[in-house]
Amino acid sequence: MAAKKAVSVTAKATEKAAVEKTAEKTTAKTAAAKAAETKEEKKCGRKPGSAAKTTKSAVKEEVKTQMILQFYGNDADISSLEEKVKAQFVAEGHRAGTIKTMNIYVKPEESSAYYVINEKFSGRVDLF
Repeated sequence: MAAKKAVSVTAKATEKAAVEKTAEKTTAKTAAAKAAETKEEKKCGRKPGSAAKTTKSAVKEEVKTQMILQFYGNDADISSLEEKVKAQFVAEGHRAGTIKTMNIYVKPEESSAYYVINEKFSGRVDLF
């Protein structure tokens, strides 16, 4: 009986030591990872711990682009041209959900844009 208790106590002590070593290794790895992250941030010129703040501010700032084509005193909003093409395609009796590909060719000298949808349907919309 005493031998079983001694083995049991020894096994528990060994198990406890193994758990402590694992915890120490995990702590050491975490500390090493933080140190490496700090070194990387210093290389980039940022303050330590500022990476999370940078990504949050990048998400908040959305770039709003507006493309305008000017030709002989006329202005056309190119960014809304896709909407015009879709509206005309739907007006011709097609469904907007069937559009898989759309190519738009702008010809300011003719004051129009030509389109090809799904490599099958084509048409023309006015620019100005």
